[in-house]
Amino acid sequence: MLNWFRKSTSTAQSDRWIALDLETTGLDPATDRIIEIGAIAIHRGEIVLHDYFHRVLAESGKVTAANRVIHGVTAKEQYDGAALNEALDALLVWMADAPFVGFFTDFDVKFLRTALAGHTNKATAKAFAASNIDMQRIAPAAFPNVKAKSLGEWSAALKLPIKKQHRAVADALATAHLAQRVLATLPNDKRTFAELRRLESVAKWST
Repeated sequence: MLNWFRKSTSTAQSDRWIALDLETTGLDPATDRIIEIGAIAIHRGEIVLHDYFHRVLAESGKVTAANRVIHGVTAKEQYDGAALNEALDALLVWMADAPFVGFFTDFDVKFLRTALAGHTNKATAKAFAASNIDMQRIAPAAFPNVKAKSLGEWSAALKLPIKKQHRAVADALATAHLAQRVLATLPNDKRTFAELRRLESVAKWST
């Protein structure tokens, strides 16, 4: 387990958060498809490497060579991959009711809600990731002197221990490390998901 905190966090967090990332065929959830889902759990502020989720999807449609260069998912991985519906069912069971941490969460949430709406129903899709926070919005406020925009730039600026990105699990792990670093800037009794949501919603930390 990995932890950036200097002090004990045994009572500081909800028990389990989920850092999640997707690789897709494009940017539009109405026309593009999910290629890969990667996620890792954060237990009381600690990244738990054995509590993770990973699926490459077999039903991602045509993937161009240029697209493969970005995400690195091979044709063989897709051939051996999981059906979308099976992956979604497994993801919902694994996540349970854990809140969601992401980087540019709107992108991931929209893709997953679109996929869930086609697989389950609109109510389930709408409820998915209802509790989420976006490190893209919060990190600049926590580190106002850091000039970074993308997840890769944040990883480099803060020297996070994730070098290879643009695979879903690697990006999820980088997001989890970034969340830890943000939390570590807060007083121990404020290192909570609810506090981050409150700060984000009232824009107390201007981004």
